[in-house]
Amino acid sequence: MSAADAACVADLLVWADLRGVHSHGVSRLPQYAGWLASGEMNPAPSIRTVVDLPALQVIEGDRCAGALGMRHAVDAVIERARSAGSSVALLRATTHTGAVGFHTERIARAGMLGVAAAASVPLMAYHGAGRAALGTAPLSIAAPRGDGHPPIVFDMASAVVAMGKLRQAKAKGEPIPADWALDAHGQPTTDPALAKVPLPVGGAKGSGLALMFEVIASLLTANPILAPALAAAGGSKHPHVQNAFVMALDIERIVDPDVYRRDIEALAATIHALPPNGASPVLLPGERGEAKRAAQAPAGIALPAGVRRDLTALAASLRVPLPWA
Repeated sequence: MSAADAACVADLLVWADLRGVHSHGVSRLPQYAGWLASGEMNPAPSIRTVVDLPALQVIEGDRCAGALGMRHAVDAVIERARSAGSSVALLRATTHTGAVGFHTERIARAGMLGVAAAASVPLMAYHGAGRAALGTAPLSIAAPRGDGHPPIVFDMASAVVAMGKLRQAKAKGEPIPADWALDAHGQPTTDPALAKVPLPVGGAKGSGLALMFEVIASLLTANPILAPALAAAGGSKHPHVQNAFVMALDIERIVDPDVYRRDIEALAATIHALPPNGASPVLLPGERGEAKRAAQAPAGIALPAGVRRDLTALAASLRVPLPWA
């Protein structure tokens, strides 16, 4: 990739690692390198707007790294929302979107409320089914707070657990809860080595969310993912592709900013004042990750041993020097 595009991808991966979400951090580099080598990820994409309406755009990603396509989409919705009050971008044909909270946080830091969701290839079970039929369909909503406070960043997957966390459990040899995943035969398992298909969070609720994200992000961009992949003869390998939905609401165009800041700080204070039911304090969405970032930023990120091992092998294969001894 170009240096600027590579830096954009690196920013996204390091953001996740800083917040302790190693499943979406630099552990993804071997996967990304494999996609670049196979052509599934385009190192020099032509990202362009193919539908251009006053408050909605459809953006062609041309198999770009997800970070690049989402940067383009986020920039577009922020710019349009400043004049229209709200704006939506539908992003088609990218690869791994990454931690969606990174993208909505950018919108929140621009003083707007941000929403983002993604659709991807079948990885997660549909409720009641014994095979992968849905993407894990991440969703994030971020809202700015008053001066001196980081945004509230809600970030979830529609699966009980991310595929990255299953890989980490396998690497550590740790058992997993029985409601996390199915094995190759469609049965629940506690053995991470046998876990193949994550289950939807909340059963029918999680699978319903993932299905509707496919409608919003894939069918509205004329780039369906799930039906073609599931119809492929003999379960043949399908190329990795994702689509996304991004929305920005310009708070200043909707409500007096002083009133908004007063009300959101009152809401935050109310939540923080709730009595905890254990030893941990009551937190707002994103506060645990922000505390992790603040702790790791000065001294550097403590990567899991398995990630260090994988990056060491990748660096050797590419003749890239490692940043550690």
